[in-house]
Amino acid sequence: MIPVSRMFGRLGRVLAWIQLLWILPAGAQWITQTNQLKAGWNAVALFVDASHASISEVMPADGSIEEVWLWKPSSTQQFIDSPQVPTGSGSQWSKWTFNLGPSSELQRLIPNASYYVKVKDSAATYAWLLKGKPVAPQYAWTSSGLNFIGFPVPDGTMGYERFFQPVPSLLETAEIYRSPGGVFGTGNPIRVFDTSRTVFNRGEAVWMRVSAGYNRYFGPFEVSLSGNRSIQFGKSGTQASFRIRNQSNSTNVIRLQVLPSEVAPNGQTPIVGLPPLILRGALDPATLKHTAIPLSTNEVADAADPEDPADPDGVSWTLPPQGRPGSEVQVVLGIARDELVGKPGDMSACILRITDAAGLLQVDLGVSAITGETSGLWVGEARVTQVVQYLKTFERDPVGKPVVSLTENGGAYSVLITNEVAGGVSRPFPMRLIVHNDGTNSVLLQRVFLGLDPQTNTIVATQQRFLHPAQLGSARRISAAHLPWSAQNNPWPMTLTGNVSRVEISTPYDSPSVNPFIHQYHPDHDNLNASFNQVLPKGKESYSVKRTLWLSQQAAGFDYQSRTSGSLDRNGVYDETIEMGGSGSNTRTFRVLGTYTINRISDLPTLTR
Repeated sequence: MIPVSRMFGRLGRVLAWIQLLWILPAGAQWITQTNQLKAGWNAVALFVDASHASISEVMPADGSIEEVWLWKPSSTQQFIDSPQVPTGSGSQWSKWTFNLGPSSELQRLIPNASYYVKVKDSAATYAWLLKGKPVAPQYAWTSSGLNFIGFPVPDGTMGYERFFQPVPSLLETAEIYRSPGGVFGTGNPIRVFDTSRTVFNRGEAVWMRVSAGYNRYFGPFEVSLSGNRSIQFGKSGTQASFRIRNQSNSTNVIRLQVLPSEVAPNGQTPIVGLPPLILRGALDPATLKHTAIPLSTNEVADAADPEDPADPDGVSWTLPPQGRPGSEVQVVLGIARDELVGKPGDMSACILRITDAAGLLQVDLGVSAITGETSGLWVGEARVTQVVQYLKTFERDPVGKPVVSLTENGGAYSVLITNEVAGGVSRPFPMRLIVHNDGTNSVLLQRVFLGLDPQTNTIVATQQRFLHPAQLGSARRISAAHLPWSAQNNPWPMTLTGNVSRVEISTPYDSPSVNPFIHQYHPDHDNLNASFNQVLPKGKESYSVKRTLWLSQQAAGFDYQSRTSGSLDRNGVYDETIEMGGSGSNTRTFRVLGTYTINRISDLPTLTR
């Protein structure tokens, strides 16, 4: 046995680190935990993270709550033989008082921890409303003594016998001590003997010991997340997962609902809307792709049958008893980032509420996502899969001869119809696309350089001369061979109308370095007369080329992978017209069609040029 007085000598430093970790930037989704308190000392378990502000800022200004004591052991080696009361001589306690305020040792309210809260004696009853970020319950159980814990039951009263009904043997060997309010003494804390008629509320903490040893039961099911106790997609995340385990010896039906976040407290990031959540459904054997089930508030689709509107309680899973195959399920969530509302940097948030059919447990998880930037360097390709045919059908006379029509320059065969039907190609033709967006405007590039500048900062540049000469080995040059090259490498501006981007690329007829009709050393294709002393006009030996590209962005596909990971890409229809300019005003236009995909490889908004 280890005496309490020798425990937690370093608790002050540990608590400081705990509070620092909890106030690091995180997703902001909000819910209010209501704690029904009485005058005197009350035991409270928090399932929300209220560390966004100091205790003095989240407490009522009228001083109704006079003291808050946090019990946070730093080691599982502790042995506690009897319920503890807050005292300055015990190193396992850290306190805040209304009078000391910012000078108190305890400054932040962290979740999954238990507290003693002192309500002033003049208040018969008091509802303490605390807004914070909901997190999944978590507790490090010690089998060597008492544990100061709370159970996240739904709102309303819950009987101890009912709560432990799935594991009655646990309740038979358990010691439970409550603090119903009032002064510390023989009635506070007090041991619970009549478990059939004694009730408790969500947020009420108790001292509990189980003589049978290690205990993992804190409700009929368990939600297990890796890392954070909430789901944060951040600026670029698309998928997250957690597991739900049945902890009872009977079949359990677990339901999931989506609730809107409450309004953010003053000084916190505002919530602009609900994140477009996607639940991964069953695997389609025909396509080998998972179905996508969109989630919304008061979701009525069932995971097994998303078309069934008869289930009013949300997505549900039926889990066999603990230990049997299928008694736990992995829930895979995604987000359709292309459907996020607001401008870059805005936050969307909601609450995932997970409950069991018996109404014994309620786990609230916060979900947040930040609308990402579109600025940066996007690289991908267009794939030409169709060419509009330019086939003419000539008019013929009764005997089958072509009909000649008079023109200003003589005559020409009379065209009856021009076939402009898009026909498929034998093999798709790829063409690289390089697009840079500065946050407002986009440009198309023939080539780009990505590397370090002389100050070793990562840059996106139009010229190699902007890169560090000694770091060229780690730099990248990306080129689009189908676009006309120029020494200046000036980008072509793109205009956006709706979801369609348009860019125009003109190649003069007399530009020998890029015009495909000019062969500088071929006398019939050099744009010079027979004496090589005069430049010929357009249309004699070469033609001007004007290419107009349209990129029509399309929504992601309907399967889970397309709705989530695909939402970070830019996909759509590629449409290009090629206008050949001949002598005078004579032109001929060709058209190709296909698809395109571009991905952002750098988020740098500045193009060095």
